[in-house]
Amino acid sequence: MSDDKHLSSGQAAADATDDPAVKEALEKYDRESLVRDRLPDGVIRGVMMVALLLALFHLYTSFAGPLVDVAQRSIHLYTLLGLTFILYPLTRTGARHRVPWGDAALALLAFGVGVYMLAVADRVIASAGRINDTDMLVGLLAVALVLDATRRATGWGLTLLATAFLAYGFYAKLSFYPALDANIVLATCRQIVSHLVFITEGLLGTATGVSASYIILFILFGAFLGKSGLGQLFNDLALAVAGHTRGGPAKVAVIASGFLGSINGSAIANVVTTGAFTIPLMKRTGYRPNFAGAVEASASVGGQILPPIMGAAAFIMAEVLSVPYTQVILAGIIPALLFYLGVLFQVHLRALRDGLEGIDRARLTPLKAVLLKRGHLLVPMAVLLWLLFDGRAPFFAAFWSIAATVLICGTWRVTLGASLVLALLIVEPQWQALLAGNPIPGLPASRLMLFGIVALPAAINALRAKRGLVAEKMDVADCRDAMHDGVRNAIPVAIACGAVGIIVGVATLTGIALEVADAVVTLGQQIPFPTVQLLVTLMLTMLASIVLGMGLPSIPTYIITSTMAAPILLNLPLFRELAGSSDTAIFVAHMFVFYFGIFANLTPPVALAAYAGAGISGGSPNATGFQAMRLAVAGFVVPYMFVFAHSMLMIDASVGDILLVVATGVVGVLLLAVAVEGYLRRPLNVFWRLLAGSGALALIFPGLISDLVGALVAGGLLLLARREAG
Repeated sequence: MSDDKHLSSGQAAADATDDPAVKEALEKYDRESLVRDRLPDGVIRGVMMVALLLALFHLYTSFAGPLVDVAQRSIHLYTLLGLTFILYPLTRTGARHRVPWGDAALALLAFGVGVYMLAVADRVIASAGRINDTDMLVGLLAVALVLDATRRATGWGLTLLATAFLAYGFYAKLSFYPALDANIVLATCRQIVSHLVFITEGLLGTATGVSASYIILFILFGAFLGKSGLGQLFNDLALAVAGHTRGGPAKVAVIASGFLGSINGSAIANVVTTGAFTIPLMKRTGYRPNFAGAVEASASVGGQILPPIMGAAAFIMAEVLSVPYTQVILAGIIPALLFYLGVLFQVHLRALRDGLEGIDRARLTPLKAVLLKRGHLLVPMAVLLWLLFDGRAPFFAAFWSIAATVLICGTWRVTLGASLVLALLIVEPQWQALLAGNPIPGLPASRLMLFGIVALPAAINALRAKRGLVAEKMDVADCRDAMHDGVRNAIPVAIACGAVGIIVGVATLTGIALEVADAVVTLGQQIPFPTVQLLVTLMLTMLASIVLGMGLPSIPTYIITSTMAAPILLNLPLFRELAGSSDTAIFVAHMFVFYFGIFANLTPPVALAAYAGAGISGGSPNATGFQAMRLAVAGFVVPYMFVFAHSMLMIDASVGDILLVVATGVVGVLLLAVAVEGYLRRPLNVFWRLLAGSGALALIFPGLISDLVGALVAGGLLLLARREAG
């Protein structure tokens, strides 16, 4: 904040990671944060150099264009694989101040596999994936290294799942033969290793491809935004807008954690860092520990479904479905807003019921002062959205958003240097032609526009400096640290994508996903009524998605659930009929399983985000988890709403259809909040709570009659509230 008398927010959150209790909670529930943090200076410098080179490689290829798939993905995956063995200890209690010789050897092997992949890529591609015995041994080594790195960086859940799929792949292929001999086993091993390692189906599949082209850049973007002070801007904006209202601190947590959770891609890390400020503030206001931890957990998990970044899983969804990234953004807007409205409604009703007040306005920085100090930090986000909706590739948009961040926050030396480098990149074809003695080509309008992206942030930076508006400034060291932090933060994502590649590769090689889908659909066909059959299948798919997503980051959660659970829905005639077209049906199915996979982080017994919130609030982990589920009840209902009314996803829908579904959705989540909290001007008995819940469910189903029922229930409750107020 601008004054000492004002409530501190961003600084408290930033300093929170230095708190031993907060750090302990983060390492306990977020395996990704369990790294070697006391390494010798020489090792630190080596890691820094590798990270900077990889960051610069990805930044350059995002502008100039990526390499061929195998090369781009191999450089990305195997470089980060080597860094994993340097930074992540063998066990939770492993050495944190040094790199044991065994881990150093594994790191060198990982780097060596990457070099080998680059050397043999052309030969393997030319031979249509045929590999020799040396290739097979290197491939087996690559799979083993990825599995161990997955265990270190993400925990046992994804590791065991990938191992089970790998074992099933060998079993499924070998079971075709009535008798086995060495030649059959060797040929099968070559087939599986070639599929999983040397072509773009397994380790180098779609997940790693998206990680190497999109996700790494948005993680770097998030790291630069972190250095710029955007996190403090979100906290201060939330405080200025909602801090003074009833239950203000909880609403601040919902708003700030939602925005930050969307950008940083880790719900658990967001709970711990942002929650270190918001949870104590909620407790001081009067919220109980379990509720305070649950609010932070539900808001942070919800950030994974909040556009425009959606915890990075949206990029993989766009790639898998071959749809524009902007379609995923638009589809996520209404469901995410309904989710957050549901949480805010419950927070507000709880504050009314318990008589909780907000924060004194005198302790809050006015909104105008907040925007004057850090409002310029919204410009990079505006650049990102503009380029995306202008049809530019996500990696291109990410590159220029990073550039805008540096230009608008840099010191004058950084801004000047970055401007010159960017200008040279813009006119690269012209100066290359000049150096080669060729005719100089004209500068197309698309490149001229890029000069505006350079000029506007730089001009805002200069104007702010002239007027003495002081905020965070990024120098060369900050830019270096942002690239280093971004690459380190990308390690768990890339390794998880590699492990997911094993799962997806085995699924495509054996057809197990379709077999599971057929089995579930066959079970559902025992039900004679199509609507009931669809509801039962949706519930079974929901449970499968929650189980598959337990304890996993958002990216592997989406890939696994879309591979294993989405085909279940696509085999249902009524589901396809409601969607209207095959493409819409596939999109809706993927959104459905993605949502429930994400909410596994709130669902006991593996509600890691809720447990992290309980670690800070001092509440009961399981009680916090169940309370988080209650707060997130709208998130468990909204996917059913867009199955029955895909206009909520803004697909093949008129403006009137969209407005209708928004209106019924808002009323529905309000009725859900009333039913869960049991309060509306006064405590409600069981009858009124059941009535509110029934009205909410009626609004889920599209149709005039169901909407009228929901409207009547809402009207009855409104009359009851007015009578109590009178």
